[in-house]
Amino acid sequence: MTMWQTYYTPQTLQETLELLSRHRDRARLVSGGTDLLIEIERGLRRPDALIDVSRLPGLDAITLDDDGVLHIGPNVTHNQVVASALCWTHARPLAQACSQVGSPQIRNRGTLAGNLVTASPANDTLPPLLALNAEVELARAGGRRTLSLSDFLLGVRKTALAADEMVVDIRFPALRPEQRGIFLKLGLRRAQAISVVNVAAMLTFDGETVAEARIALGSVAPTVIRAPRAEAALTGRPLTEATIAEAARRAAEAAHPINDIRGSAAYRRYAVQVYTRRALHALRRPPADEPPSSPVRLWGRT
Repeated sequence: MTMWQTYYTPQTLQETLELLSRHRDRARLVSGGTDLLIEIERGLRRPDALIDVSRLPGLDAITLDDDGVLHIGPNVTHNQVVASALCWTHARPLAQACSQVGSPQIRNRGTLAGNLVTASPANDTLPPLLALNAEVELARAGGRRTLSLSDFLLGVRKTALAADEMVVDIRFPALRPEQRGIFLKLGLRRAQAISVVNVAAMLTFDGETVAEARIALGSVAPTVIRAPRAEAALTGRPLTEATIAEAARRAAEAAHPINDIRGSAAYRRYAVQVYTRRALHALRRPPADEPPSSPVRLWGRT
């Protein structure tokens, strides 16, 4: 069976966007390909053309701008995030999530943007991006637009990305010294596991008091969700045992999980409560975990 008819390797972003405009939903972009090739193999996607963007210059950078916004290019891989001092300092929940995606081989090929476009509610990188208030910049031959992550993710494997558009930037405010964040994941094994539940939390402190809270949950609804009542239970209060317990209970109430092979709905709701409580306990003090000293990288230090 022929999987596709034409394989393009454009040299510029403009050339890529023109190819997308010409082929539209008959084409798919490929960079890491860790999700797309599986979808093609299973018959979920049947593109006539693949457009390889992995060689496009300038799209694999992680930068912090003068306004304190962290930018992650569409060709940045999970292991580039794991190896980034900027991400561990200013986006720790995302770095923690990327370090738990798949295996070293997958982390070295798969991209953060690809994880976004696949839009599985169990994808590990989505809750931290939601907790970090991420935005996605999309480009087409005729212009650009920017969407919040919650507007970009529409449902199970469904996004607002048009057929002629490409993700060109993922950005969010860098965590400041008074902010702490964390990502926790429950899988059926320690590695290469799809999340049964995952939780990302970001707290802004004013002394011992929580000034702002964001809690994002994955694998418990058609897309990643926030837990606003849990956030409200934390805001304006110190992180006492009672406050944490109440917030964890409300986070479980926000979940609307399904029964599947990895766990029942009741188990997932219970796990949300447990993992939210663990996350909030961990955020009572500055992070103690150290970034990996030498993550396995495809290209070494180059």
